[in-house]
Amino acid sequence: GVYFSSDAAYSHGYTKSNANDERCMFLARVLIGETTQGNHTMKTRPPGFDSTTDGNHIFVTYHDAQALAEYLITYK
Repeated sequence: GVYFSSDAAYSHGYTKSNANDERCMFLARVLIGETTQGNHTMKTRPPGFDSTTDGNHIFVTYHDAQALAEYLITYK
């Protein structure tokens, strides 16, 4: 699946700076639909659900059509 977080500070931890000390992050529109608790061993969503979550700020989608990258944010 593809992981998304509603917490930009959490996502920042997965970025790497370039030679100019800039980092990039996508702001995406994500369709989570019916969601259920997930875990690291899941390879796909359970029947009847569209996504999984950690119950806090992480969401995992399993189809490319569930997310649309709207902005690429570059920051220092």
